[in-house]
Amino acid sequence: MKSFFLLVLLLFFIFPTSIPANPLILDPSYILLERRLNDWPEWRLPGPFNQTALQKDIVYPSWFNGAWTVQSSDLSNPGNTSLEYEVKFKLNSFNEIVGDRSFNAFSVGKAVLGEKLLRVQDDPKSPNRQMAAFDEQKFLETKIIGRNQSLKNGSVLFIDELALQIFHDLDVSRIKRVETLSKFNLCKQPSSTAGDFSEKTICGEQWQAIYPGPGENLGSKPTKTSHYKLIFKRNF
Repeated sequence: MKSFFLLVLLLFFIFPTSIPANPLILDPSYILLERRLNDWPEWRLPGPFNQTALQKDIVYPSWFNGAWTVQSSDLSNPGNTSLEYEVKFKLNSFNEIVGDRSFNAFSVGKAVLGEKLLRVQDDPKSPNRQMAAFDEQKFLETKIIGRNQSLKNGSVLFIDELALQIFHDLDVSRIKRVETLSKFNLCKQPSSTAGDFSEKTICGEQWQAIYPGPGENLGSKPTKTSHYKLIFKRNF
């Protein structure tokens, strides 16, 4: 059943700043997220989340625009086979780059579960909710309930999200909370000079913790932790 908890979207929001002086010192979100990463894997809830970030869709930096093939490697279990799937990012009506949510979640889900996953639907009223349908009348409802993010110098995307996931089947419903801390940047090519980055590849890491449902454990200690490496290669 642990595979169902991998259907957490890679959602990001650009943290705005209008202060040109050293954003690494003045950006409180960056400081909180860096501290969260340093605490890995000894995480506890509540995390460093900013509820105002849930009020609109997630806007990606310009270098995410387009279609990508993603290779995901499980660093916690190196013997596991790497996953490969496609994701898409596009302009919305406000000329902002956003993720193709249902396509991306379906693509990840197919890579993990194959034909067991039937479809993924977005909530048209909220950018933070999705419903996934599986065979044998099983469903997974995912709602993002916490988020914080920072864009370091326009080149490193850093985000932490907490998802509430409710899995339904004919007999019982199970509730989990999944926290995913993600860090992304354009990959530097081995033969490049200092500061020369490729716009054809994005490098990333994710640190993930699964917690019991609300009210099950007052200490909110993770029941499972995972660490992933992600490589985005642009499709042409």
